[in-house]
Amino acid sequence: MKRGKDKVNASAFFALLVCVVSCFCAQGAGTAKYGKTPLLPEREWAMIRQLAANYELTTEETWLLAAIRKHENGRPGLEFGIGGPMNSGHPAHRYRDGFKSFYVQGSWAAGTVKRHYKGDLVKFGDRYCAASKGKWAVRVGALVRMLKAENGYVLPGSSQPKRNIDFP
Repeated sequence: MKRGKDKVNASAFFALLVCVVSCFCAQGAGTAKYGKTPLLPEREWAMIRQLAANYELTTEETWLLAAIRKHENGRPGLEFGIGGPMNSGHPAHRYRDGFKSFYVQGSWAAGTVKRHYKGDLVKFGDRYCAASKGKWAVRVGALVRMLKAENGYVLPGSSQPKRNIDFP
């Protein structure tokens, strides 16, 4: 008799497990429009598109710049992880307000992408994050794929005209 009861308990547990898993899958299946938080906010995409226009980045380089932003994910003054520790005296640390600092950090990152990215993330990682280039390249590559999938393989926002952003 005990075996029959165990079978009933096991099948009830299995049914409950299937129900829970399907509920979680249904929640994660939505897009940003339906409650799922996007990897990068719309405001940051607009600024990244402006940086891409200013530095004449290709579509692939723009995806890379966005992935770097998400990977580094620094506070104001370190948004793209440029220049090491915050008080290192690096010129990319001039601002900490979240807007000017984003453009200054982004400009340094976009310039580095434009000059040094030749299609090989590991070699580029050696330049951008020499301390852990292998791990960095894997993580940033995964973020590029995730950003592309999240946005239907089309860069979000509109293409921006070139604009001069001067800061003292």
